[in-house]
Amino acid sequence: MPISIHSGIAVNRRLYQALALSVVLFIMPMSAGAVKWEPLARTALQDVAIDTDSVRLTNLSRLAVWLRFTPFGEQQRKLAAAENNQKFYRLHLEYYEIDCSEQSAVLGMVDILGPAGKRLERKKGGGPPEPIIPGSVLDLAARKVCPDLEENKVSPDDEIESPDSEPAAEVPKETQPSDEARKMIAEAIQKTERNPKDLDAWRELGNAYYDADMPSQSIAAYNRALAIKPDDTDILNDQGSMYRQAGEIAHALANFEKARKADPRNLESLYNSAYVLAFDLNRMDKALVLWRTYLTLDQTSETSRQVQSFIERYGNSSRK
Repeated sequence: MPISIHSGIAVNRRLYQALALSVVLFIMPMSAGAVKWEPLARTALQDVAIDTDSVRLTNLSRLAVWLRFTPFGEQQRKLAAAENNQKFYRLHLEYYEIDCSEQSAVLGMVDILGPAGKRLERKKGGGPPEPIIPGSVLDLAARKVCPDLEENKVSPDDEIESPDSEPAAEVPKETQPSDEARKMIAEAIQKTERNPKDLDAWRELGNAYYDADMPSQSIAAYNRALAIKPDDTDILNDQGSMYRQAGEIAHALANFEKARKADPRNLESLYNSAYVLAFDLNRMDKALVLWRTYLTLDQTSETSRQVQSFIERYGNSSRK
């Protein structure tokens, strides 16, 4: 989506200091029935539960937690059994290490369980932390286990204002999505939960957050899509627009340049790169080069006429 010309979870790491002396190894549950599971969510395919009693702090200051995924019907069980290549699949457990401060998590392992809770297979996880998608099952888990910020809140009596200081700028309130936008987001989240490797599902979720004017959530969803297809120019451009809206200009430009590298004839990335260079970074010289390149590829669209007007308006002034 081109740039318009008009243009969770948070916790202070100090909250962990009192816990740091009591770090212990996390003991894996031997079976689904060996611990007390608390209902967490119901997805399109499964009931999800969480074992909050066994949450432990790891040596990387992450919170380790187990989630249990149980199909709520025979058809759903067969689908999961086929996906995991385990005929006697009944349910599975997922072990996560959640970084509350960074709103990210690492999947450590997955236990596939059969009849009577017998473990059929243990799959290793690992890899770099991935962003927690707002509204997802993992987001709900993080909200349950992460400390809140109550002890770090500053009361009005604690605030001290210097008589010479400027009044603090008012922070704009986050836009609340409409009911229709919430519905689109919820439907997209369900698709990602059914198939976490589905590129189009993550693209749809990113677009839903984009349309709801929720940049940080959109960026996180697009990250998951780009992990599947890193050179998708449409996603790179859309995520770049969200980076720019969030004020992360360097990230925005990097996205547009990566899209241009993947496809030098991509008009959207050419336009967006030039726009950021001209009006965000004050590099009119570089913007003019890209605008002129744009016109070698497109001379008939409304956007091309806009680009021509930019060149006429700023071309002479850039030579002074």
